[in-house]
Amino acid sequence: MRASVSLRNLAGLWRYLLLRLRHPNLRGGLFFIGSGADLRIDRSARISIGRDVRFMRDFSGHFVGRVCIGNGVFFNRWCNVVAHERVQIGDHCLFGEMVSIHDDNHVPGGGPEPIASRGLHTAPVVIGANVWVGAKATILPGVVIGDNAVIGANAVVTQDIPARAVAAGVPARVIRTLDAPSSQPQD
Repeated sequence: MRASVSLRNLAGLWRYLLLRLRHPNLRGGLFFIGSGADLRIDRSARISIGRDVRFMRDFSGHFVGRVCIGNGVFFNRWCNVVAHERVQIGDHCLFGEMVSIHDDNHVPGGGPEPIASRGLHTAPVVIGANVWVGAKATILPGVVIGDNAVIGANAVVTQDIPARAVAAGVPARVIRTLDAPSSQPQD
């Protein structure tokens, strides 16, 4: 069987090669970068990206701290990831359109200074393996999401979500738990 190479895949390979040449602090396997993707990588950032990761069209990433993305992760169109301290994502996670992941937030306060000059509060975001995050969900600083969890569309995750939980709403709350995989053979 002959493998065919599409123009889209060649363009993605070209974007990947340019990114690797510009950023020697980027480690990992071969991954796909869609058209219009914007990856801003600070010189101090430490980045590890697994094999078969796909950043689809118009993905936006701002990496200043540590970023560790496992194998087979899929970011749909218009996803946004900001890592000032640390964002860690396990293997085989799926992110719907317009998902936003931030390990930073502006410092609130009632003083007269502009909010933008107050600095940032940061806390690591850790997302386990095989997590599915629905379209337009937002994951905020300090959150840990367990393996095999599902985050509903439009959810705002402000606190930890355990493994095999389904969470939805604003703020996101666990609405049910998924059954553990059965170890008994099926007839």
